[in-house]
Amino acid sequence: EKFRWFVSSEGFLVIGGRDATTNEIVIKKNTIEGDIVFHTDMSGSPFVVVKSSISMKEVGKEEKATKKPTEITLDEGANATVIFSKAWKLGMSASEVFYVNPDQVSKSANAGEYLQKGSFMIRGKTNYLDAGIMEVAVGVLHTDEGDVVISGPESAISMQTKDYIVLQQGKDKVSDIAKLVRKQFGGELDEIIRMLPAGAFRVKKTR
Repeated sequence: EKFRWFVSSEGFLVIGGRDATTNEIVIKKNTIEGDIVFHTDMSGSPFVVVKSSISMKEVGKEEKATKKPTEITLDEGANATVIFSKAWKLGMSASEVFYVNPDQVSKSANAGEYLQKGSFMIRGKTNYLDAGIMEVAVGVLHTDEGDVVISGPESAISMQTKDYIVLQQGKDKVSDIAKLVRKQFGGELDEIIRMLPAGAFRVKKTR
C-alpha cells in the first residue's frame, strides 16, 4: 500500500511510485527481469511497473503467471502512468507514455549530468503507446479483512468491484470527491485521497 497499485483486467499486479522516494523503491527494489516499466516524457511522472511475473487473481493472493500481459494490460499500464502524472493537475488531455524493459532503466547518468532522486536514465529503444483518456475510476473493494480502496483505469477497476465512481479533470476539490466516495461506498477518507491523482475533479458517472 506504500505504492499506487491496481490489478489489471487480465489479473496482473501493477504498481507505481507516489513521489520521488517511492519511484526509487519501485525501480530499485520491486522491479525484476520480465517486468514492464512505464514512464512519460515529462517530469512529475510516476514509474509504473507491470509485474509480469505475478498474476493476482485475488487481492492478497500471489500466483505465478501462466501467461504474458497482452495489449489490454499494457494499455492499462500506460493509462495509469498518465493519470497519476503531473498531467492531471495541469489539466493536460494527454501525455506520451512509453514502456521499456527493466534493464533499460539505469541510475547511471551521462557524463556531466546529475540524476535527482526518483529519476533514472532510459537507454535503448522505447515503445510508445496511446495513453488513453484522462479518467480514473475509484471504488472500495469489500474483503473479509476489511475494505480496500482501489483506483485506476475503469476497465481494470470494473473487474474488481461493481461499485465505483469514474472521475475526470474538473474543479471539485479532492476532499469533496473523497467524501462523496466514502458516502457512496464506505472506506477511509485519508486512504481514498491517497488513491486519487493530484489535482481537481468532476464526476463523470457513478456505478
